[in-house]
Amino acid sequence: MSRALDFGRRRCLQKGVMFVLAPLFVPAGVQAESLTVLRFGVHPFRAPEPLFSLHRGMVAFLGESLGMPVRFYTRAGFDEFALALRDEAFEIAITAPHVAAWLAADHGWEAVATYDIRLAPVLATLTRPLPTPLSVEALRGRRIAVADLNTIISQVGLNALRQLGSAPTRDIELVVTPTHGAALQALLNGSVDYALVANTVFGQFQKEHPALRAVPFGPSVPHLVVMARSNLPEALRERFRQSLLRFHDSPAGASYFTETGYVRFVPVRAEDMALMAGFVDTLRLRYDRGGP
Repeated sequence: MSRALDFGRRRCLQKGVMFVLAPLFVPAGVQAESLTVLRFGVHPFRAPEPLFSLHRGMVAFLGESLGMPVRFYTRAGFDEFALALRDEAFEIAITAPHVAAWLAADHGWEAVATYDIRLAPVLATLTRPLPTPLSVEALRGRRIAVADLNTIISQVGLNALRQLGSAPTRDIELVVTPTHGAALQALLNGSVDYALVANTVFGQFQKEHPALRAVPFGPSVPHLVVMARSNLPEALRERFRQSLLRFHDSPAGASYFTETGYVRFVPVRAEDMALMAGFVDTLRLRYDRGGP
């Protein structure tokens, strides 16, 4: 069993950032009403340290609003995080929209809120001019960093490449990284020509690296979705929902939404979840049936 990265416990450094892991596990037979802490899993779209720093204020706000401790968790990669959600490693979570649809359909999770902004793939560059117009010829032979291929942005972006007439493994060299942040870091390090990443993560990086440039590279999709286990008490789930919907009015929320560009939390739209339903069978095959 992989272990959660728990930022409620001690951390140490070793060849970068390593974390001393001491996850809190609640046996399956324990009733939700007996919980004394809420485990909050956050989708690993960036490395653990900046991800925790980004959500620190939200964690504190939720703990105060809900009247119980909230502890931040993540996983090292997309697959690990999806499996942790399936296996009930957390009570509340922020996850990708297609994963949210799968969890709601099959694994006892409820979609609680989402961000008031859509996700879209962008092609980012630092020193190399962006190809205009985008074409297979302009991209042929280039190295393009992408996040884990199961992320919704990688799937949409690679489909956009195919619609240009490109066979990604033949015409370009894909450099697969664990997260969108890692893909942008590869670009900043000069090891790739472009990075195919989420627009919102690009915006966060561009604040620190103004020389970054990007162009749209595919259609938009629903943003990350906040989920809650359906076996949590209904009153607790409702307090959680209402806390999220007013988070933007708090000092912590104002800071968070200024830094991320996510605007605010809003209720999940049924049409957005329906749009993601087409991905559910693929996720069932991968995570429930042991497929590739």
